[in-house]
Amino acid sequence: MAEKYTYGPLVYNCFGEEDDSGNYWWSGNPPVGYEQESGVFRMPVDENGNQCLPGDCILHPNCTVQQFVSDEPFPVPSLTWCREWFSDNFLQVTDWDLARYALRWIWWNNQHSDEWKQFSQTYRTQEEKIKQLWPDVHR
Repeated sequence: MAEKYTYGPLVYNCFGEEDDSGNYWWSGNPPVGYEQESGVFRMPVDENGNQCLPGDCILHPNCTVQQFVSDEPFPVPSLTWCREWFSDNFLQVTDWDLARYALRWIWWNNQHSDEWKQFSQTYRTQEEKIKQLWPDVHR
């Protein structure tokens, strides 16, 4: 049996594989490995070195977010919008996990900004940050 590649909650299935025990059908070239340790998030890559995740998924650090709940003090993605990709791919995800993925996206895209640094000094833990950005989300 070939190795099942994973990324966050995703377990990749590719067309033509005998083992379809994963939860995410990837229609592109099949993953053959992971980005090197220096890669952004150790995302699965294909034989050409291309990341195996679409750019409209909040799991992708360079995701092009289409809907925000706020732009202050930095862009905060809408969890409803983030959920659409998972729903479209028949994946179940909790609000808490969506908030974690969105928080990681926020960090990646704002980590060098003064606003993010101030926010991270005020709200130190992941839980504190999520409660501040999405107050209705519960663990």
